This record gives sequence, C-alpha cells and structure tokens, in this order.
Amino acid sequence: MKSAARVALALSIGLAASLTAQTPQSPEPPSPSQTPTQLPAAPTPQPTQQTQWHPAASDSYLSHVGVLCGSGASISTAATKPTVGCGAGITLLPLPLFFEFGVMGPQANRSSYSGYISLDGEIALVKQKVKYLPMAIVGYSRLFETGHALDYGIALGLPRWGKPKDPSSSLRLELRDYWTFANPDQHNVMLRIGWMGPATD
Repeated sequence: MKSAARVALALSIGLAASLTAQTPQSPEPPSPSQTPTQLPAAPTPQPTQQTQWHPAASDSYLSHVGVLCGSGASISTAATKPTVGCGAGITLLPLPLFFEFGVMGPQANRSSYSGYISLDGEIALVKQKVKYLPMAIVGYSRLFETGHALDYGIALGLPRWGKPKDPSSSLRLELRDYWTFANPDQHNVMLRIGWMGPATD
C-alpha cells in the first residue's frame, strides 16, 4: 500500500515538472537603456532654383516708352568736342517707329547746345524672341540749333539685371551717329544706355 502511494506521488511530481518545463516564459521587457533610439529622417535636399529668363521679358524691346542718356563726341572740320545728351520717347504703335525728343551738346559747329526731335525705325536683326536682341536704327532728326540730320546706329535690348523674368521693363544699349548736313557737316557720335518700359496701344 505504501509502495503504491510512493509510485503515485513520484508520477505526480514528474508530471508537474514536465508541465512546468513546457510552459512558455514571458520575456522580460527591455530596460530603457537597451531601447533603441530612432532618429528623425534627414530632410530631402531641395534642388537649387536658378532664375530663368522668360521670353515675355522681351516685350519692351521693340514696343516701348523710355529714357536714354549717353556721351560721345561732336566732330566737324571746325572742331571736335566731347558731348552728352539725354532723350525720352515712345513707340508710335502700330508702326515700328520711335519718336524721341531731347537735348545734346556742346556741338562742334554752330551752337553750344541743341534740342532735337527724332523719328526712327527700329529693325530687329533676329526674328524670334531672344534674351539679347540686336537691332538696327535709322531715321531723321531735327537739331533745332544745328540743322537736319540723318541718324543711324545699332542697339541691343537686354533684360534688367536682377529681374530677368520681369516683362515690364528692359535695358537698352545704343551706338548712334547724328550726321547733320550743316556747312560744314557734323557727326554727333553717342554711346547711350536707356531704360525701356512696354508701350500700350
């Protein structure tokens, strides 16, 4: 009787040990020092946007109001003098004619200073819209104190520095000769720079 009780006790102890070995043990939570730290993702670098010229910026190259000033030389057989001048004008739309009035001097012949009016055709040397537009200029000028003149030259339309997308204005460089038919003949050669805004019809 005692042996049977011992056998039953041994079996129960062995069964309990077997069940304990098969029971899964829950893992211990990691300590805060062992928890991995997730860093925020680095921002994606943005591409550098360069200022681009837009074709609309050439709207004021051939259709404009503007002011031009410059300096040069007044040359004749009588004398040669350094000269300066400024003028303002507007394109007479729909014609490609630029009407300008201003003053220049001193003159090499006949007068010290002379007011003038000019009517000039401006001919683009490139058909499509470009960033830098070369032009030819030819027309008539009346220098009130000097005489009639044929004026001709070349010009370059270009965007304003710092505002290449702005179609509201542009810059203009000119090299022009006002050839008067006085006696003796006289050449007023001027290098001018100007600001141009678009003309409206």
